[in-house]
Amino acid sequence: MIKERRLLLAAGAGLVLVLAAGASDFVFGSFWERHALLTSLVASILVLAVTVIVVNEVIDRRDQRRWNLLAQSVLFALIQAARATWTGMVEVLRLAEVRVGSVESLLETAGLARDSARVSEAVDELLADVERRAQLQRVATALSNHASDVIAKWAPVMVSARSYAMVLDRHVELAGRLEWLSNVLTYNEPLDGQSRRDRTLARSSVAAEHAEELGTDEWLHEMIVSVITLATELDYQSREDAFSLVPMSWWTERTAGLAGSDSVPTPLS
Repeated sequence: MIKERRLLLAAGAGLVLVLAAGASDFVFGSFWERHALLTSLVASILVLAVTVIVVNEVIDRRDQRRWNLLAQSVLFALIQAARATWTGMVEVLRLAEVRVGSVESLLETAGLARDSARVSEAVDELLADVERRAQLQRVATALSNHASDVIAKWAPVMVSARSYAMVLDRHVELAGRLEWLSNVLTYNEPLDGQSRRDRTLARSSVAAEHAEELGTDEWLHEMIVSVITLATELDYQSREDAFSLVPMSWWTERTAGLAGSDSVPTPLS
């Protein structure tokens, strides 16, 4: 959708420039006729600009079609990290026990995650309980490590594709928020039995520089709510993007084609 808008805007801008150039001939008389060299230069620039835009768009779409399955696989990995984040947080807050296996149950639980008032109240209750704060820290650390691993694994692939740079950037934001939440909690409220490695890493993080300033209940409250909100949005937005690349119907037809010796597999166009 963004690409179509970009192409339409570029085409519109080119058309406006052409019309403006044509209209200027009526305003300034035979200006373009008297300045043949300038006329030729402006015309060449317009043709070159439109050509570059069209060629870049064609190449971009061709490259995207070449790796649709890989892009969908990467998006699925990012979705898994986002979904693990908001469902894990919902369970830590004791808002619901997430049931897997159906879209309906996930949507129902996602509705709770989007209920800012209920989430805010649940966060306040959690922060008032020392034992639950420790549980939050463990969950945040595990989610942060997983999200960071996914980003590190797939970032080189996604960064090379302009189409998905913005999608990756939002998932990086989620991973960054989880990391800061985990590091601030780890630094300010070290758990019993914390390893020397974990203490060293917590002390060495950039978040530790601001841990005393940021580690208030107010900051923790806002960070937890923002993490849940962002993770829920990314889950369903990225899911929509993933199935726009390769729809479920293609997988079904492809499976039937591969399983049936007399069937012809559906090509991915």
